[in-house]
Amino acid sequence: MVSVFQETWNEGEAKGIIEMGHDFGLSEEDILARLQKKLNVSLQKAQEYLYAYRKQNA
Repeated sequence: MVSVFQETWNEGEAKGIIEMGHDFGLSEEDILARLQKKLNVSLQKAQEYLYAYRKQNA
């Protein structure tokens, strides 16, 4: 079970990874792989982060 603190931390980290990935022109697949590796999350959770923060930046 993930604590509220850990989830909040992961959200902040995910946002940074996604923004940096877009800045460097990485593909969505590369960004998803980085999210999974750095945050130790499932593909589904990485996709949720990507979708959430991609929409905020659009």
